[in-house]
Amino acid sequence: SKLEARQSAIHDIKAFIRTNISGENFNQSFRQAILIKGHNALRVDTYSLFSQVLGSLIYEDDETLMYDPREKKIILGEEVRENMRRVLGTYIDFSQYLILFSGGIPNIAHLQVKTVRMNSDKTAYQIEMTNKKTGEKIDIDAEANTLLLKSLILTRDDQEIYRVYWSGYKKVDSLSFAHKVVIKSKKQTVLLKYSDVMINQGITSGAFSFAAELMN
Repeated sequence: SKLEARQSAIHDIKAFIRTNISGENFNQSFRQAILIKGHNALRVDTYSLFSQVLGSLIYEDDETLMYDPREKKIILGEEVRENMRRVLGTYIDFSQYLILFSGGIPNIAHLQVKTVRMNSDKTAYQIEMTNKKTGEKIDIDAEANTLLLKSLILTRDDQEIYRVYWSGYKKVDSLSFAHKVVIKSKKQTVLLKYSDVMINQGITSGAFSFAAELMN
């Protein structure tokens, strides 16, 4: 499908982001650099106002590591959850969110289309899909002319897990990329604003390790 083709066209992303994470008792903003490779590798470096690295996070193959440059210490396992809550105010499950950061639909290979209809003003398709493996329901709004994603709602056992809004599409080389992503769940809202986006420029596998930091 066109949706799958567009999603598979993005192999890697390098960018700067302004991130805001908010919830009932927290509201945090960060300046960050982000690397995304495929749908299973992420690196985020968080900077101070003076462009010093405050901390780094790597997610790859369902494992999350954090690096504390002040302590020169790698954090892993359950300590990652505790540290993420302390730094960000909440825990973010990258296994669910990573694909959303790059404008993709989760588990697209397992989705079966149930209904497709136009919205009332004929500007967007409303697509209802079901995950054949999990039974999860996904509702998508996509622009009628371009099929660029506007929003997605994921429902599991009749409970909304999260909803996503993509906007601010700009051309990066020949690909349209959403420069604003909002992910809302029951506990938190994550807002990403992208700048200086580069797509499919190649990222070495060494970017997803802390070997260089530990050597310095």
